Order: sequence, then structure tokens, then C-alpha cells
Amino acid sequence: MKDTIEAAKNRLGKKLLILGHHYQREEVIVHADLVGDSFQLSRMAAERSVDSESGGELVSGCETIIFCGVHFMAETADILANSPSNLAKRGGRRVDVILPDLLAGCSMADMASYDSVCECWEQLSTVIDISEVVPVTYVNSSAELKAFCGQHGGVSCTSSNAKAVLDWALSRYKRVLFFPDQHLGRNTALKMGISMSEIVDWRSGEQEFGGNDTSAIRGSRILLWDGFCCVHQRFLTGHIDEIRNVIPDVRVIVHPECKQEIVAKADDAGSTAYILKRITESPVGSSWAVGTEGRFVERIAKQNPDKIIVNLAFQPSYCSTMGLITLENLAAMFQPIEDGKPINVIKVDTKIAENALIALQRMLEIS
Repeated sequence: MKDTIEAAKNRLGKKLLILGHHYQREEVIVHADLVGDSFQLSRMAAERSVDSESGGELVSGCETIIFCGVHFMAETADILANSPSNLAKRGGRRVDVILPDLLAGCSMADMASYDSVCECWEQLSTVIDISEVVPVTYVNSSAELKAFCGQHGGVSCTSSNAKAVLDWALSRYKRVLFFPDQHLGRNTALKMGISMSEIVDWRSGEQEFGGNDTSAIRGSRILLWDGFCCVHQRFLTGHIDEIRNVIPDVRVIVHPECKQEIVAKADDAGSTAYILKRITESPVGSSWAVGTEGRFVERIAKQNPDKIIVNLAFQPSYCSTMGLITLENLAAMFQPIEDGKPINVIKVDTKIAENALIALQRMLEIS
């Protein structure tokens, strides 16, 4: 299968781009042309899918992206790669975005539906001036929710630029409705100096006002959806105590999708890209316990043999849906591509893509 993949890649050349998220299996990630977190891969999809000039000659542009990630990432890649400006540069030719396993979704993204967010928006409008609220969606969400943000003056964000996005939002609006990840929203808001009394949890299962009284909503600056990441939800404060007993000089670094008490007790917190950079640039012999997806932790440990790098929890936390992308289903994508009949193509509805692009372009512009 490895030989099949590499031979097909060589035949397709620059017409094919394989993107791989950090949480992918090792046997899959080795075949990726570009590796990154959600923010980096969003940029790559936008920038690498158009023809470019090199030495006065036109370089053959990308025709197909195989996205080794999950569904919302492939949707984002389709929206950006096939934006009106990129289509114009390619003379109207679309780039096919392929997801090797269509069941590779995201449980966090599923925790906020378009209908439930619209209902929340409607309820909020009965107690506060809705023109003072801006919706911000974590990139781990459906294209429909990105479109909702685009329609209502909002923006998407990633863990890399969440603070910059909230700074942008609160400089223009009185309140932010942040979904679907409560923990990224809360940790970012607290880092900005927003008090807990100004942060309101909107519990989507509650029938009225997310389980809040109207005075709390009126006094809020940040309204948080009650979604979470199953991978990062598993880390506990006890894990930090245990690892510090085992490795006394260890530095604990975690992803901001972890609960607030985990982030508060850790030595550092940041996006996947930040964690990678922070550890890679740390002194030889330093010790790290990392609170994020297990495959990523294992990979950076191999890449930094001069340091001690371990999972924060003794039982690593793996993303099961990322794990659905296998060497087998990656290899199965190539023959249909070469036959001109690609399978598992992700194509976002034109109207949804149009509005979602507004939110995504703002995300890419804010750093």
C-alpha cells in the first residue's frame, strides 16, 4: 500500500496535494505533503490550490486535495480552495477535496447544530439587543455554523488565534456568542482578563435561555456553548499531580480545549502548533508532560529524542475519528482519482459556502 500511494503521488505530481492533521496515524501522516493544525491547514488549502508563476512559467496547479483529517476540515478546505477568487484564477475549474473516510467526523462539531444555534439567537434577541452580539465559531464546527457567523457579522477562529479573534470581536460588539467549545472560549476569555461573572454558560439542552436567568445574560460579555472535545475532556488535575511526583522537574503543557482547572494548574497552554514549537525549541534534557491527543504526543517525542516527552495521562487520549483515516482507505482514493472519477468528494452547498467564506476569510486575516 505504501508503494501504491507513493507511485500514484509521483504520477499525479503537482496535481495532487495531501494534507495531514497532527492527530493522524503515523503510517498516514508520512504520506502527507503538508502537516499542520486546523489553522495551518486552512491556510495551506487556500494558498496551495491555485496556479502560480515560477521563473516566468506557469506551474501546474493542484486539481485534487486529499484531506487526512475530519469532515469539518475537508469542508473548510473546499470552501477556501474553491472560493470565487480561486475559481477565477483557475478559469472556473474546481479542486476536488476528498475525505478518505466519510465517517470521520467530530463529536464537538456535532454538539452545536444550526437549528439549536438559531434558537439560541432568537431567545437572546428577546432579552438583549441582538445587534450588540457577534457570533464566533471555533473552526471545529459545520459549514452551516460558519455561514451563520458570516451572515451575522461574525467570524471563525482556531485555537491558534482565538484570543486575537475575541479581541477583534469585543472591540466591535458588546458581547460574543462562542460555540461550540466552552473550554477554549472560557480559557481564552480568562486569559484576556474577562471575569468569571461576565462569562455565561449556555446549556443547549435547557429549554429557556440556556438555563440562565435574564439578568445573567444582560451582564455577560461572553456566552459559551456547552460543547467540548472528548480527547481533552479526559485530562484531570490528578494527572498533573501524579506526573509531577514521577518527574519532579517536568513542565506540563496542555491544549486550551482542556478544562479551565487543568489549564490553570499547567505550566503552559496553547494550540497544537504552539505546543510543537514550544517543545522543539526547549533546552536539551528538558522534561515535558503534554495534555493533548496521544498520537501527536508520541510523534513529537520521537522527533525530540534529546528530551523527555510523555503523555500527561498514563493512558493516552486518542481521537477516535481521526483514527478512522487508515493506510487502506487512503490508498483506495488514488485509482478513482486517476480514472477521473474521484470518490468521497466533499462539496459544500454554494450558498452556505458563500457565507461561510466570509467568516473564514476574517479568521485568516486576524492573527
